[in-house]
Amino acid sequence: MDASNEILIKGALTLLALVVVVWRHRRPGELPAEKAGALLWTVAMVAVMAWPNFGHLHGQSGIHHWEQFHYFLGSKYFPELGYDGLYTASLAAEGDLGFGRPIQAHVRDLRTNEVVPTGTLRTHRIEIRRRFSDDRWKSFEADVAYFLKSNAPNYIRKIRLDHGYNPTPTWTFSASLFSRWLPAARGGLTLGAWLDPILFALLFLTIFRTFGSRVGCLSLIVFGLGYAWRFDWVGGALLRQDWLAASGIAICLLKRRRHALAGGLIAYAAMVRVFPAAFLIGAAVLGLQALLQRQRPDWAWRVAGGFVVGVLLCLAAGSLAGGGPSVWLDFRENLAKHHGTWLTNNVGLKNLVLYDGATMRREQVDFNLPEPWIHWQARMDATEEQRRPIILAAAGFFLVAVTMASRRQELHQASVLGTAV
Repeated sequence: MDASNEILIKGALTLLALVVVVWRHRRPGELPAEKAGALLWTVAMVAVMAWPNFGHLHGQSGIHHWEQFHYFLGSKYFPELGYDGLYTASLAAEGDLGFGRPIQAHVRDLRTNEVVPTGTLRTHRIEIRRRFSDDRWKSFEADVAYFLKSNAPNYIRKIRLDHGYNPTPTWTFSASLFSRWLPAARGGLTLGAWLDPILFALLFLTIFRTFGSRVGCLSLIVFGLGYAWRFDWVGGALLRQDWLAASGIAICLLKRRRHALAGGLIAYAAMVRVFPAAFLIGAAVLGLQALLQRQRPDWAWRVAGGFVVGVLLCLAAGSLAGGGPSVWLDFRENLAKHHGTWLTNNVGLKNLVLYDGATMRREQVDFNLPEPWIHWQARMDATEEQRRPIILAAAGFFLVAVTMASRRQELHQASVLGTAV
């Protein structure tokens, strides 16, 4: 199923879902408020089937090879590859394997995020190879060989022009608990790809048990029919949605007054993706409000305690991913480098202010260049500098709006408002 047909089908299903939701709201009959009803259940089940494109999935056996190349290899061999070695090491492995095809002319140098002639990385290839023991290198070669055999050379070339391996050390530790035992083969990568659906099942089970079938079905509909999180992006990848499951379950636990455990799960989500820390903003607002009213918000201390303990555990786990505690300094440097690189699939307020028709039409993109997006990136940098006051004013407005709205909500509702942040 191509993207256009997917959008049309899911668009039609969304309209149908809206009609059903309104019908359920206006004519509930004898159904309790928390119950979905047969019609809403039916639409929710269709939405669940729509998420993996009604079984078309992505790639072979649902494996997203682009994602798995980065996140499977990156986590399994992180002690040797770090944040700078994935593409260079894969080129060296390809040369050793002797596939008999020309090595691509340009590749992204992950030390700088610039596209460079492949020949300029000869010294870096030697340095990366020295990080491996002979046994680890043979294992790495075998895993790289699977991706080279399973994909066209042009697909592999495009992969090596992406922006590398960028997760936190905590995520690397979590993913390596699985990737270290799995071979890069159809069966092994398929097993890794099932981790996210299992987490999703746990998430939605928790939502249904916490809020009832009506809210549960609504959440399934939004999940199954949404564009920005459709299967094509990271479906079939390795543990790319753990932050979402942890954050969603944490919100449910706040509703159920399991405050310390909720804080711990938000800590995990923040330590693997950073931005989920925003889910604590609503709790902080309500806690401060209670203190100003001379109340004792014991729940706030439990949330904070769970969060702090969770962060400390995640810091320790990340330090075990490879490189010791200093790996967090490497991550900080890599994050700063990566944050300074414009990507076409970024989301957020800044993009809303900066993107325009020229961007959507790709007028600044020249696919004849080794780095097709270089002129577009320069234009985005200049536009961001020009419109910075607008961005700051809009961000300030939304922060104030979220703060004011959080003051009138229950704890779990205020936490959900962190999504806007």
